[in-house]
Amino acid sequence: MPASLRSFLLFRYAQFLAVFGLRARALEFLELLLQGEPNHRRALTFSAFIDAQFGRYDAAIRKFTRAAELKPVDGDTLFNLGFTLQQVGRHEEAIARFQQATDANPNLDRAWYGMGISFDKLGRYEQAAEKFKEAARIQPFNPYAGYHLASAWSKLGRRDMVEAEYQRIKGFDPKVAAQMERDFGAGRP
Repeated sequence: MPASLRSFLLFRYAQFLAVFGLRARALEFLELLLQGEPNHRRALTFSAFIDAQFGRYDAAIRKFTRAAELKPVDGDTLFNLGFTLQQVGRHEEAIARFQQATDANPNLDRAWYGMGISFDKLGRYEQAAEKFKEAARIQPFNPYAGYHLASAWSKLGRRDMVEAEYQRIKGFDPKVAAQMERDFGAGRP
């Protein structure tokens, strides 16, 4: 069987297994594919997702890193690498990968959001606010970017900015606005 057909069939079968919730079995087929074709980018990213779901973050980071090396302008892969690094508390590295993702795709709102989360975890609230603000600009109806933006403003003592974000969110997501009332005292005199 030609190598390209073998790779195609292994990848498709792994997808099929994953659709039916058989992720561990899907991973076996992806690993088999990667033994014969270690630079198969789609297999690297797909197996990295599954590794991360199983809590095998080191393997996921290794595979996402390799996939990013193969196509350094793929914002989605860079985002996934940043997100995985973030899950294990490697926030400086995550920020660097999220930044690469936004360089590759400036409209990748989840990468801006991810940077905001990591800056917040590092106590760098001004930078967190900048990143959440950009995520909210790109995706104005994402209440979570707005919530975290208000949180950063609250940590900076910027009550006026918390109120402004609260009023914006209240217009389209009353549940998140209610959470902002509880968490930040928004909407109160």
